[in-house]
Amino acid sequence: MKAHSEGKHLKKSILVATMIIGANIIIFQGLTQAVAATEYNKTNIIPTSYASNESVSSLTMENSLPEGYKKAEYTVGTIDLPYYNNQTPPENDITKEAAAELAAQYLWQVYGVDLEGQTLQMGYNAPTTNTPRPMWIAEVNWEGQDYEVESHVDGYGLWFDAFTGELYSISMNRALKEKVSAGPDWSLDVSEYEEVAKKLAEKYNIVRSAIQSIQCTGQGSQFPTNTPGTYGEPTISFQVDGENGEVALMTISRYDKALLGVMYNGQYRYDLQTIEEPIQEWEARLKANEARQGAATDAGKNKKPALIAD
Repeated sequence: MKAHSEGKHLKKSILVATMIIGANIIIFQGLTQAVAATEYNKTNIIPTSYASNESVSSLTMENSLPEGYKKAEYTVGTIDLPYYNNQTPPENDITKEAAAELAAQYLWQVYGVDLEGQTLQMGYNAPTTNTPRPMWIAEVNWEGQDYEVESHVDGYGLWFDAFTGELYSISMNRALKEKVSAGPDWSLDVSEYEEVAKKLAEKYNIVRSAIQSIQCTGQGSQFPTNTPGTYGEPTISFQVDGENGEVALMTISRYDKALLGVMYNGQYRYDLQTIEEPIQEWEARLKANEARQGAATDAGKNKKPALIAD
């Protein structure tokens, strides 16, 4: 019975890990396309229920600029998808231009990015039954790289709350000139990367408190979107739990330990709650199946042998 129970817990752990990795892939690869496809296929636009500004991320700029930041001369555009051409934020939400400047400040604070001469592509997502907060999405497809000479950043992506400015996720996509294996490495010393993730989480105050725990959620890979003839890089992700109850998901490179992306508490906690429902359904089906099997076994034991005529 103990072995059966352990098997159930193992299956649940695998299911949770698979779902978390899937959420990570959606956030850090094909970010905008995933959201746009969802918007096309569903749902009802719902009235916005605004939270207090006290929920704003520690990275949100409050009447002051990040240290060392200087506003660059960048262009503000619109993400080239039909959905975003028809979206306009209501009066209470952050304007497109202000959202672009906030995105520029976030990129400077996390990655030290100077957007001089670049284009910030913006997209507004109205709240829906599936994504109840209004969101701005910002993308930068990096221009001016010497693709033939060096590995380089392919682009950046951000999600943040369109009312409070709270940062939901930020990511960097790179193109490597060196071909490396992007598959799982089962001999990997996870503790080495865990220490790197912990230092990065503390440096950027990712859960806005001391770190209570950090655990690996799985390995993956990230591939360039804009540059032919370059290669993707292997990744590893960690869930970071703060002593204040916040939780975040970090992805770092197995190639050089660079920070590739963060999904912050406002988004990641919502995703974990979304994941919990199918897990509960899976457990209910498993329990019902075990009950049916148990009933069938009991029926077989209690069945009386038929009389055999001489």
